[in-house]
Amino acid sequence: MTPLTLANTAIVADSTCDPPRGYFDRQGMRMVPLKVHFGDETYRDLVDLSAERFFTKLESSPVLPTTSQPSVNEFRACYAELSERYEHVFSFHLSSKLSGTYEAAASAAADFPRVEVYDTRSVSMGVTLMIERLRTRLEQGIELADAHAYVARYLAGHHILFQVSTLEYLRRGGRIGRAQSLIGGVLGVRPLLAIDDGEVVAFGKVRGERRALEAMAAAFADWSSPRDEIYFTLWSGLADDKLPALEEAILAVRPRATRLLQGRVGAVIGTHAGPGVFAFAMISE
Repeated sequence: MTPLTLANTAIVADSTCDPPRGYFDRQGMRMVPLKVHFGDETYRDLVDLSAERFFTKLESSPVLPTTSQPSVNEFRACYAELSERYEHVFSFHLSSKLSGTYEAAASAAADFPRVEVYDTRSVSMGVTLMIERLRTRLEQGIELADAHAYVARYLAGHHILFQVSTLEYLRRGGRIGRAQSLIGGVLGVRPLLAIDDGEVVAFGKVRGERRALEAMAAAFADWSSPRDEIYFTLWSGLADDKLPALEEAILAVRPRATRLLQGRVGAVIGTHAGPGVFAFAMISE
């Protein structure tokens, strides 16, 4: 079989991978947007509604927006176009425990034998980091079996940790239990959350921003070794000012780690995480 390369392989993701601006402008890259609804108004995530405009709208809206997945037909149209031009298509989507997006994509892919759809059990730039590392291998050429092995290894071994200013958005959106929403506003307590097997889980709570950064850096160190080749991404809602300090804390414990990307959550993730979220995703190779 011909090795997979950037020339013969396409990659599809949905908008919840929260890519940096222009990320999907490259050859063989496609993004299928989820939708955000403010009452009767509907917007395509990162297409009709930028991250900046979304958070401005969120602040002034009297109601919390809702979100919806792409249709089967939207995925089908994407796969039909790519299947005419590429020998193989990988399609990566946020956790099926958080959205029906994967099911819609998988249903559409049934008509296209060269399309592989993955439930990443991940979210946001945890997905984008995997795409970036897979593209590095495609640059050099990789056998299909080796691509499968890398994706499986990444999905089993990557980590996401994020801090939110309040759990209210997650609670209202049904993504976290009501009882846990109580810890967000008590005397400066900072809730730390992780993604575990596709679900949002409580990781810990600390008091104050400095200790929150220390706890995030300590987790980064626990999930890696000084000898590892480590890659990470950073992203936030309206908390970009927190990211330099987070990167500094990470590099203090793992000086050889490499930040590949930095981004901002879009409307769909922002609906559930709120404007104050900031996070990292990492993989040790």
